[in-house]
Amino acid sequence: MKTSELNRIELTGKDILYEDDVIIVVNKPAGLPSQATLDPNRDHCYAAVRHYLEKREKSPYIGLHHRLDALTSGAILMTKHESVNASISAQFQNHTICKTYCAVCVTDGDVESSYLAPGHEWLIDAPIGEVPGGRIQKYSVTGRKRKPARTQVLCESVVRLRDGIVGVWQCSPETGRTHQIRVHLSSLGLKIVGDTLYGCALPRSLRVCDPGRMCLHAERLVFVHPLTNQEVEVIAPRPPEFTTFMRRAEKLHR
Repeated sequence: MKTSELNRIELTGKDILYEDDVIIVVNKPAGLPSQATLDPNRDHCYAAVRHYLEKREKSPYIGLHHRLDALTSGAILMTKHESVNASISAQFQNHTICKTYCAVCVTDGDVESSYLAPGHEWLIDAPIGEVPGGRIQKYSVTGRKRKPARTQVLCESVVRLRDGIVGVWQCSPETGRTHQIRVHLSSLGLKIVGDTLYGCALPRSLRVCDPGRMCLHAERLVFVHPLTNQEVEVIAPRPPEFTTFMRRAEKLHR
């Protein structure tokens, strides 16, 4: 990925996780909206994919079927032909597409001990609703007009420091509410690093190694190909900032 003179995101072959005649899966960078925003000058992933495909064909078709928060990086799937829209849409609507996210979180340790046990897996089944007021729309498990929301969570690793705990959790949402993973983890006291809406300040010992972004990444996407009926698994490599941050935390622990 590179930025053009027009401040437009230019995708390269390295940004394409999977592509065939009807499907394309892109590794969306953090900070890039999935689709157009109210700011007409702000680039977005849909436009970046269009520009990428236009290098090979005139007026390519692109269908957007799901979205990632602007600050979230990782795998995002789009269709290249209308004939497969029904199948892909149905898979997303029926929640049969498996999505796994990697979240790097911090906590003061005042959480249920099992949440901090590597290898422990559990289901967060907590409806999410809107939090009234505020310039930016927020959501909460105690908000109004709540809708069902379920997220499967696995504790991958934990590092205990003198002034806090940092770790990696894998999250697989079974529903698709706005900010779902961010809200669900925060409700348990697990704050995603760099999340200005639902997170918290880094422990003092970790501030020197701030990754400089929200540490939520769509790492794995599994779907059934609409033409072959074969299962396709796509992996978006974990951002190096995550690995560097955790490595530094482990050194501090020693």
